[in-house]
Amino acid sequence: MKPASINRLIGVSSILAAALITIISPCPTSAGYFLIYTLTGIGIALLLYRRGDRSSLSVRLRNIGILLSGAVALPFILFFTNPIDKFRKDSCSLLLGMTVFVHGKRGKQDMILRQKGYVIMDVGNERKKAPIEENGAAHFENLRPGDSVRINIDFSEPYLSIHPDSIYIIQPGTSIYLEVALSGIDNVRGKVIYRDSPLAGVTVEIDTLSTQTGKDGGFSLSIPPGLQKNRYEVWLQKEGFKMVKAAAYPETGQPLEVIMEKSN
Repeated sequence: MKPASINRLIGVSSILAAALITIISPCPTSAGYFLIYTLTGIGIALLLYRRGDRSSLSVRLRNIGILLSGAVALPFILFFTNPIDKFRKDSCSLLLGMTVFVHGKRGKQDMILRQKGYVIMDVGNERKKAPIEENGAAHFENLRPGDSVRINIDFSEPYLSIHPDSIYIIQPGTSIYLEVALSGIDNVRGKVIYRDSPLAGVTVEIDTLSTQTGKDGGFSLSIPPGLQKNRYEVWLQKEGFKMVKAAAYPETGQPLEVIMEKSN
C-alpha cells in the first residue's frame, strides 16, 4: 500500500475514533476533549498532508509566540477554541448533586457507618468531603455529568473501600453504593507474660482456631474471611495457670498483651 493511502486510512480511522468517543461520552471532561481534538487533528493533518509541503498545515499562534506545524498544531487550536462545547447538550452544562450510600459486606442495607466518618471524593485535582448521615448517605454537589471520580472513607477506624481503584462516572439521576470493610482484622497477634517474663507453650484459641506461644511468649493467628470481625474473644490456657479470656481489636494495630497467673 502506498504511503499516501496509509495516511488516508489512518486519518479516516482517527476521525472516526474521535466521533465514536463523542457519541459514547456526550459530556466529555477536559481530558476527553483533548483526546477528541488530538485524534481529529491527527486525522485532518494526515488527510491534508502533501509530501514536501511543510507549510500547508503550519500555524503561528501569535499570542503564544511559537510555531506549531502539522498534526501538532491542530489539537491545540481545537482545544483552545473548543468548538464541541458550543454545541453540546444543555444538560452537560448543569451541575449535579450525587449521593453516596456507604454499606458493609452484607448488602446495601448494612449501613455500618451511620453518622460516623466522612466520604472522600476525588474529582480530577479536586478533593471533596461530605459527612455520612443517619441513613448511611453522604451528599455531594457541583458535579458535572461525565466526571470520573474515586471514592473512599475517612474515619477514625480503618474502614476502607473494598474496591479502592474503582472509577465511578457521574450521571444524572443515579447514586453510588460504596462497599466498605475494616482493614487489618485478618490477623490477631500478641504476647503472654508471667512475672515480667515471656511465657511459652500457652494455647491461644479464637473460635475454632488455635496456636501456641513461642519462646518469646508471642503468638499470631490468621483469621479466614468467614470469621473476621472487629472484636475477637481470645482464650488462653496452660497447665498450672489460670485460664484467661481477653478481647482483641486488631484494627487498632496494637498487639494483645496478656498477663497470666498460676493456679492455686
